[in-house]
Amino acid sequence: MRKGLLVLFAALLAGLAAFWAVRWHKGTPHTHDGTVALDTMPELAWLQKDLQLTDAQFARVRELHTAYRPKCADMCRRIAEAHARIEAIAAANHQITTEFEAALKAHTDVHLECQKEMLNHLYETAAILNKEQAKRYLETMLPFALDFTHSESGTLHVH
Repeated sequence: MRKGLLVLFAALLAGLAAFWAVRWHKGTPHTHDGTVALDTMPELAWLQKDLQLTDAQFARVRELHTAYRPKCADMCRRIAEAHARIEAIAAANHQITTEFEAALKAHTDVHLECQKEMLNHLYETAAILNKEQAKRYLETMLPFALDFTHSESGTLHVH
């Protein structure tokens, strides 16, 4: 009886999860290729409004952003895979092995690659902007790319 209740409960949870996943997916505007529509990205709205981008600047920024999204998604996937590998090795070995060291290095390498890609994207975007817009954009975005979670103020001054 207890096993039957557990199976019923698990099925109910799976059904609810599927329901919410479908509801979320259907409620989010998507383009023909399955990506989220650009007008739902608040970072682009912020750029256009707060930095007072011209239509030409905004169009170019949106092109760069659209081109960068698949790279970013791929990097996130690779980071998650590298992280999962580290966790699995750590749980299985309880010591640093050559396999563990290799996994740690691969994890570090993919993080570095991701950070470099993100910084290149930010600098490429800033190059489209005028001097004041670029300064404000980089002051806002570089802390995220450089991961200043350890800093007290979290601010960065770009000159």
